[in-house]
Amino acid sequence: MTGAITFNMIFVMVPLVIWCVLLGPLWFDLRGTLLIGVALGIVLSLIGVPISRRLWARFSEWCERV
Repeated sequence: MTGAITFNMIFVMVPLVIWCVLLGPLWFDLRGTLLIGVALGIVLSLIGVPISRRLWARFSEWCERV
């Protein structure tokens, strides 16, 4: 399960950094950027749980074969 959590954080951090560092400050003030960033982090984390579990299972099986 720890690997799935790591995969999920990798998938969430890329769009979150793009939003909070590049796009958000161009379109919103600091408060708006942070609020949308927190909401985006929560939503993407919840959406990514089943995807990251499947990918981690495949990766784990692949590592056991090698």
